[in-house]
Amino acid sequence: MSLSSTFSRLQLRSLTVRALPRRESAAFSSLTLEARVRARARASARARASQESEAYSGSARPKSLLFRLQSTATTTKKSTVPDKPPGPNYAYGPKLCVYHAGTGRITFLACLKISTLFIFAFFGFVVTPAYYEKEGLSPTVTRTALCAVVPLAFVAYSTSPFVTFIHMRLPPFARQSEDMLRRYARNLPPQTELEMTTMSIIAKPRLSIVKLGDLVSANRRFGIVNMARDTAAENAARKWYMFRAVGNFNAQRPSGTSKAPFVWETIFNTVSTRRA
Repeated sequence: MSLSSTFSRLQLRSLTVRALPRRESAAFSSLTLEARVRARARASARARASQESEAYSGSARPKSLLFRLQSTATTTKKSTVPDKPPGPNYAYGPKLCVYHAGTGRITFLACLKISTLFIFAFFGFVVTPAYYEKEGLSPTVTRTALCAVVPLAFVAYSTSPFVTFIHMRLPPFARQSEDMLRRYARNLPPQTELEMTTMSIIAKPRLSIVKLGDLVSANRRFGIVNMARDTAAENAARKWYMFRAVGNFNAQRPSGTSKAPFVWETIFNTVSTRRA
């Protein structure tokens, strides 16, 4: 082996040894760059997560579940319900109170009915059984039983037609002003609906929807009833356990504290011209 060949081999080995650390350093630098990128991505993700948690836990977070539900319902309602256009200004509502019997008479009649119920309960369930256990079937038991039944039957018979309120349903054009209401009241159609309120035996209000054309003038129950209507068709449509429809009414000519007394005057005169 010559000296030149030996020298060339030594140079080749030295070049190989020098090149090896360069390759390792390049690989190490590439790995370090990838690690830096990943670290930066993780840091940015953590920063975003912390910001979101702080915003959610701060003032922007709803205080309670009920508040969240209310806010959601309000937002849904505002988004789904369209804005209604402003309606016309009416001088009267859709129902006009044309007759009011008076607060004093209504209160007195209600107290009378309730007092009669207490009298019936006292004589019927306390006094009469006590006398029956002591004397048996005697004249005293008969008198106490009549004291329970007679007042209740008389009050129910004489006060059931008493009308407390009458409301009339108005068309839109008649609600605009008093002048338009007067024009409508001069020529009331027979289909005009009246809501007549009476009182039951326990002083509970009973509402009867009556058409003006169905009301006629009457003189029943010793002059107590002055208005009546035919209830045969309405009673036939009701079940057997339901109360019968009110067919007899007692309404005085003065309208009391009505907002439009001239309307009731027209209704009363119209009904008075028709006899049963």
